[in-house]
This record gives sequence, structure tokens and C-alpha cells, in this order.
Amino acid sequence: MEIRFSKNSIALEQKDLTTLDKLVIKFIQTMGNVDYVIVSGYIAIFFGRIRGTEDIDILLNKMNIKQIEELHKRLLKNRFEPVNNIGNAKEAYELLSEGSSLRYAEKGTWAPNFELKFVKKPIDRLAIDNKMKVMFNTKYSMYISPIELQIAFKLWLGSDKDYEDARYIYNIFKEYIDAQKLNRFISELRVKKETVKRVLGELNETK
Repeated sequence: MEIRFSKNSIALEQKDLTTLDKLVIKFIQTMGNVDYVIVSGYIAIFFGRIRGTEDIDILLNKMNIKQIEELHKRLLKNRFEPVNNIGNAKEAYELLSEGSSLRYAEKGTWAPNFELKFVKKPIDRLAIDNKMKVMFNTKYSMYISPIELQIAFKLWLGSDKDYEDARYIYNIFKEYIDAQKLNRFISELRVKKETVKRVLGELNETK
């Protein structure tokens, strides 16, 4: 998988799309003109890490109830239904506004599901304000958390699965990573130096 990396974007000339990739593409296209960013485990999976997942985490910039209603209608029209027990868009808006997540899955299924949350924490704001555009197979695109933040976040989460995600992403993008930015995110999330060294080894300081 040939990768072209720039400050704010990543391009893949040719990616073999999995069933999960195709589902994510469909969901993102269905959302339409929504300010979003994909975070967490699917990013490692998208770039080739082989593991399963039950959800795709998506952060949304704050939306009003009319915008949520329009999004809800588009998703229903394209056979994505809420996994949460909600009856209408008003309930969906209230759920998001109180800091909870809203989950949608293809009709008749519950996983994989798309977990939607409003931006709330400082790390959420960093992710959406610094998001990267990934372009692939000439006609598709999506927005993901910046690579450096994604690695630091996975180190902070701290499970074996998260460490493996962090290591996988770091090894793929090692020659492109902004070391200062990565170290800043690691410091802000208070990830221990011993953890960084154990999972990633000695960080590349050339960038």
C-alpha cells in the first residue's frame, strides 16, 4: 500500500477495500456535509492492522437540533438505524448534548456500529481542529485524527490492544511523524516515558 503523506493529508494510490471499509465509506457519504473526524481503533484497521472492531468512533462538531434531524433522516433513508433506544431526532439531540454517544448500525444488525459524539474534551477539539484528510482509490476520502495525536491517545488508553494499535501506526508513519508534536501530545496526556519506550522504542527525532 503506497502512501503519500503531507502536513494535512494522506493519499493512498490503491487500497484493497474490506467489507468494513465499504461500510464506513457508505456511512460517511450518507452523513453529507457534517464536520466530523474519525478517531480510535478504525484508523489502525484502515491502514492494514488485522483485528476486529465492534464500533467506529466519530466525533462531531456541535450541531443544532435541525441539523441532527436532517442527519437522522439521511441515515434512516440509507438503512442505518439507531442502536440506542431513541424514538426521534429530538431524543438523539438530547443524548448527544448531555455528553452521551449515539450509535447507528445497518438495519437488522448491531455491529459494527458507528458511535457518534459531540466534541467535548480538549483532546476532542484537538482531533477535529487538526484532522487529516485521507484520499484513496482516486474517488474516496475521509477525515481522521492527526497521526501523532492518535498514537499518543492509544498510549494513554493503555490496553494491550491500544498499545498494538499505537505501535502499528507509529511503524507505518515513522518517517513522516512530527516528533515534537508527538512528544507534546504524549506530555499533555501524561503518558509515562517508560510506556512510550516499551511500546514504541526510541522515538525518531529527525522530524
